[in-house]
Formats: sequence, structure tokens, C-alpha cells
Amino acid sequence: MNISDQLRLQNPWWTDPNYQPTEARLPKRELFTQLIHDTTTLKQMISLTGMRRTGKSTLIRQIIASLLANTPVISIMYFSFDEPTVREEKDTLEKLLTVYIQNILHKQIHEISETCYIFLDEIQLVPYWQDILKRYYDLSQHLKFVLTGSSSLFLRTKSKESLAGRIFEKQLPPLSYMEYQTLLSKGSFDEYLDFGGFPELLELNDISKKREYLKYWIIGKILEIDLPNLGGVRLVAEFERLFWSLLPNTSQIIHFPKLGAELGIKRNTLFRYLSLLQGSLLINGVANIAGSFRSTSRTLRKLYPASPNFLALSPTESTPGAQAETYVAQTLINKFGTVNLYHKREKEVDFVLPEQKMAIEVKCQNTIHKEDYKFLMQFTKEKNYQPLLITKYPIVESLPVPTVELSKIEEYFK
Repeated sequence: MNISDQLRLQNPWWTDPNYQPTEARLPKRELFTQLIHDTTTLKQMISLTGMRRTGKSTLIRQIIASLLANTPVISIMYFSFDEPTVREEKDTLEKLLTVYIQNILHKQIHEISETCYIFLDEIQLVPYWQDILKRYYDLSQHLKFVLTGSSSLFLRTKSKESLAGRIFEKQLPPLSYMEYQTLLSKGSFDEYLDFGGFPELLELNDISKKREYLKYWIIGKILEIDLPNLGGVRLVAEFERLFWSLLPNTSQIIHFPKLGAELGIKRNTLFRYLSLLQGSLLINGVANIAGSFRSTSRTLRKLYPASPNFLALSPTESTPGAQAETYVAQTLINKFGTVNLYHKREKEVDFVLPEQKMAIEVKCQNTIHKEDYKFLMQFTKEKNYQPLLITKYPIVESLPVPTVELSKIEEYFK
């Protein structure tokens, strides 16, 4: 099948003006409103990144459905590079854009006078995509590119530098609890923590199938396909061993020399692998802010999986505390970006938000004692920060520190 045929197959609205993507009927993610605003108002490219199976393609097709209401159909082009046959030729992207402009729009690039929306799905699979799109972007201000990628599209620094000022990156995280409630009104918070972070998981009833889906269709694809291709990882087995070793250590301070020695991975390689795991959006890092900038204590950090659902695959049974902290880390990072911790001489605060001047402690026991928040109060008093205690269960008694229930933190930080 040639490029022209593939284009027409993936853009049925060109031949059927009444066509509507089926995804238009599905509930919208929280990011939908912001994404369609940026798509229609900004001249820069928009990239939508996120782990596999978070719903990027669905969201893109919902954007297309919205545009079809008041945009000429041939001014909307969608193409997915997820099929191996599509990627066989290195110049597929170049051919695709040439065919679209010359054979569909029947114009030369300098003749385009109205905005054309070009949606390119799984663009990270295309070699040198950033150089090609940079050239087209510079040639015409009427081509609006919206891209998706199953990990950060900028694992390679040069990719980001080449598009500086020309692209805005958005991330689509796993489902929030509020989104989960919209999709599955009868689902409980505990069920969400276990298996509620990915839309297709909600359609599976068997727990073993849910675990298989997480392990092979999300994590496995990223570790075995995306990262070797994007990050140049040659020893895939070594890389996978590192990821699976991190799950049992969720919410624990990571001592990197010890971890590297246990896995037989050299220090520089270990840090490179960890950087790639974060770039792939599989894990979130929370760095220690205790001590001076040069202090070794600042190299201490905790690593959390990007979703508490991944703890269902841990080689050892995860604790409620690890699951709760992972959910809090996910929520805070999605909201604020960078999140820190404080750890010094066995004293610790789980999460610190310097810009918001807030310090947060997470507790999962039924009864809260003074010792559970004593250092939090001391730390926040010294720093003039606002303290917050997040508890797994509702707290009946009055405490001298503000508290919020774990299942309500998304509303609290909204």
C-alpha cells in the first residue's frame, strides 16, 4: 500500500464528510480542554507525551472530532506510525508530508494560506523526525503539527535543542482518581490504587489479566522496544533488572553505590539508566534537599513508579505506605512538576514543595500519634512552610496540623 492509500485509509473524513471518530463519544480526559486550546491558538508545534496505553491516541482523535465541526476536512490530517510496515522506509515522513501537501491539498507549501492541522501519532518511531518537522515549520506558519510519543520525545538532548522555541510539550499521565471515577463510577479508591490508572485496565475483570496487561503491554513494551530504540540501551536484560529491582524499594531512600554494586552496574551506567527510566515516564524521582548544594546528602533520593498500579508487579509484596506515597508522588508531580523530600540524620519529611512553601507527610495507620507529625511541625516552623498531613483513613480527632484524606488530595490541590 502506497503513502497516498495509507493516508486516505487513516483519514476517512476526507471521503465521508459525516464521519465522526468513535472516540468522540468517550469521556474526555482533564487535559482535553487545555490541549484543544493550545492546538487552535498557538503557532508552535504541540507534543503529547506519556506512557503507552494512557490514551494519547484517543485524546488526539477527540481533538480531531472537535475540529471537524468547523474546519475543512482536508485541512485535518492524521497519521499513525505504529505499524511496522509504515516505518520500513526511512523517508516515510518526508513522503507523507509531500503527498499531503501536493496531492491532497493540491498546493505548494508556500501557497498554503489557511491553517492545516497535521496529527502525527507515535512520531518517536520515525528517524530524524525533529529535523524534518523543523524545516516544514520554518517554511510555513500555516502548518500546525500535533505530535504524540510513547515516552518523552526528548530523551536525546539534541532533539530538544533543535526545536527550541518551536514546540510545547504536554504530558498525559495515567488516570487520576477523579478521571477514574468519571470512567467507572462504581470503582472504589482502593481498586483505583490497585488497577485503575489505565483506561483499558477498567475493561478487564480478571486480576491475572490485569497484571499481564501492565507487565507486557505497558512496562514490557517500554523496556524492550521504546528505550532500546530511543536511548540506545544495548544490554536490555541489565536495564530490565534495574527497573524490577526498584519496585520493592519504592518509598525507600536509594543508596546508588549499594544499588549499583548489587546489580553489577557501573555508577555512570546506573545514572544513565535511571535518567532514561525517568525520561520514559516509567518512574518519578524525588530528590533530597537537605544539606548544602555540594553535600552528598543531596544525591539521596526516592524513586517511585509512575503509577501505584505497577506495585502489583513487585517481586515482594508492597506495603500500604508505599502505595500511598506513590499515589501522592504521582499527584504532586503531575500538578507541580518538581517535588523534593527532606532526609537528614534519620529525620525525614516525605514531600517538600519549596515554591509552594509546603511540607507533606503521609501516614497510613488508623490512629495518628503526636510522634507521627512532630518533626513535620518542627520543620515547617523553622522554614515558615505550611504543614500538611495526608492520612489513608479519615481522622476523627482534632490535630494541630492540617490533614486531608488520601482519596481527596486531588480535590485539595486542584
